[in-house]
Amino acid sequence: MAAPFAKLLKRTPVAWLQVTNNPVKLLIGLAGVSFSNLLMFFQLGLLDSLYNSQRKPIERMDADLVMVSRKYSNMGSLQEFQRSRLYQALGVEGVEYVSPLRIARGTWITPETRKSFDVYVFGVNLAYPSLAFPEVEANASRLRLLGNALFDRNSKKQYGQVAEGVERDGTFALEINNKQIKVIDLFTMGATFAAEANLIVSDSTFLYLFPKADPTRIQVGLIKLSAGASPAAVKAAIDPLLGNDVQVLTRQGLSQLELEYWKRNASVGFIFSLGVLVGFVVGSIIVYQILYGDVMNSLPQYATLKAMGYKDAYVIGVVIQQSAILAVVGFVPGVLISYGLYALLANVTKLTVFMTLTRALQVLILTFVMCVGSGTLATRKLVQLDPADVF
Repeated sequence: MAAPFAKLLKRTPVAWLQVTNNPVKLLIGLAGVSFSNLLMFFQLGLLDSLYNSQRKPIERMDADLVMVSRKYSNMGSLQEFQRSRLYQALGVEGVEYVSPLRIARGTWITPETRKSFDVYVFGVNLAYPSLAFPEVEANASRLRLLGNALFDRNSKKQYGQVAEGVERDGTFALEINNKQIKVIDLFTMGATFAAEANLIVSDSTFLYLFPKADPTRIQVGLIKLSAGASPAAVKAAIDPLLGNDVQVLTRQGLSQLELEYWKRNASVGFIFSLGVLVGFVVGSIIVYQILYGDVMNSLPQYATLKAMGYKDAYVIGVVIQQSAILAVVGFVPGVLISYGLYALLANVTKLTVFMTLTRALQVLILTFVMCVGSGTLATRKLVQLDPADVF
């Protein structure tokens, strides 16, 4: 088994020597591949973060099953249903408790500029856990006071210096729907397509902020199961009790439904996919130009190899190996720079942008296809090369 490897190691690394022969050309090639990687990582990372941000409110729901309207499309356009529907689930074995969750979009007035923006308001039932934020449980008694709220520290900058004010003074006065409230603490979630800022209040404060809201109707019903209960079995038992106006889904099922809606109806998927294609094409052109130029400059050497008896497959393999080397070596700075870019994007946009192994492998595969494909195109001259024509 060791003999073939020993023989391989004794071979002259023609491809590596070709790549490193001209340091300037090597740096240009690596810069082109890294830039292409950066474009692809940027587009894919931002696209995933935008999609994942839409699922954050659902992932934070402290529930095994979720009840929503049968007309549910997305979290930004919730339909109401009778609260009594949720309490019907209490009669099913395996249900430990239920908790109504009210959600609506309010009008925020930025204190410093008096400009208005949309804000997502979550009205929670403090008698039972609703949203899995430690700040909700820690401030349960304070949230029971009318007008107290928690503010999302990852909200956009146009909402003012709320987080800084709370950290400095302990509270911060706000105006929502022309009503005064007070932020008493911060939590962390992030912006969505529905709104770029989030508030958590008690259900009584929610009705205070939205006086036209019907107290008997809710937007989301949270169903917590007893230990050991099967979500699928409990869901199957609840479904026959309900009418045609509501549906019960697992939290993961609702999250997937949300993601599918935005993939189907938002144009960001096409835009960012086009950006990935642009990065791929740019990298392909740069690698092709470098390898083609190298082939043309080294025609006498390749002709000599063919005159010595080396087959087309060998000389073509040298160029393919060069392209593979460029792909691997150029990928390293590309992925490292992308880490820094993701950190910058997360800080500026307040979106959850982070590197994943799946995405890194995806871009690495695209880089290989890009480089090897360009290398293959650059070898067309070698196939037609006749040593007699060169000498």
